[in-house]
Amino acid sequence: MDTKKLDTGLTILAFIIGIIGLFLGIRIMVGYEDVIGTSIWLVFGLMILAGGAAIIFGLVQLLTNLKRNMSLLIGIIGFVVLAFICYSIASDDVSRYSEDITTTASQVSGAGLMLMYILVIGAVVMAIIGEVVRIFK
Repeated sequence: MDTKKLDTGLTILAFIIGIIGLFLGIRIMVGYEDVIGTSIWLVFGLMILAGGAAIIFGLVQLLTNLKRNMSLLIGIIGFVVLAFICYSIASDDVSRYSEDITTTASQVSGAGLMLMYILVIGAVVMAIIGEVVRIFK
């Protein structure tokens, strides 16, 4: 697939979605009571459409240029493996919480927190290493 045509199509699609979203946003802000609910649902639909298009076209670009995007693919696989490890070692203890929290919710939130801590610490370490390497260049 020609990437120039794809980029042009995506730009046009983003422009159309933006214009429709702007129109609906103005309708919501003006406060037409009879159309606020409908406009909000249409905005949600447009957000889902835009997100879905971004994911689908991103995957198409990834898979059509697989050799060039190998480092990205390795990063995604590493993230999934790290998320699985964090989920595996996360506790599902709910004794400290109210009855509304399930064991699954506790384990998922614990895994999310561990993953966030690891990624933030990794980002800070990489930023420091990058600055040190830049000083000695």
